[in-house]
Amino acid sequence: MTQEDFANRINVAKSTVSAYENGSRLPSYDVLVKIADLFHVTTDNLLGRSSGCMIDVSGLTAKQRNAIQDVVTTYQAFNRLHRQYAAGDVDAIYDGGDLKSREGGQ
Repeated sequence: MTQEDFANRINVAKSTVSAYENGSRLPSYDVLVKIADLFHVTTDNLLGRSSGCMIDVSGLTAKQRNAIQDVVTTYQAFNRLHRQYAAGDVDAIYDGGDLKSREGGQ
């Protein structure tokens, strides 16, 4: 997307977009919301204040969204337990790590 395309989509001048990019100007609250809407993110995400990850589930049914939430909840619980009991290297499992050998063969 060019500066001009971006400017048109958020209803500002191309020079304003350039000023945003070089840090000489900050977008107003209204423009910040337009940018967030354009990229389907939160304003917190644009401002670097979000620590989580967002997944776009628009177009999915409630049942499909619930299934995704169940998977996320299961992985979160697994990671908490793994960090608590197995030295914390959760990704080693997915990289071919062997949990039993790291626990002393038990």
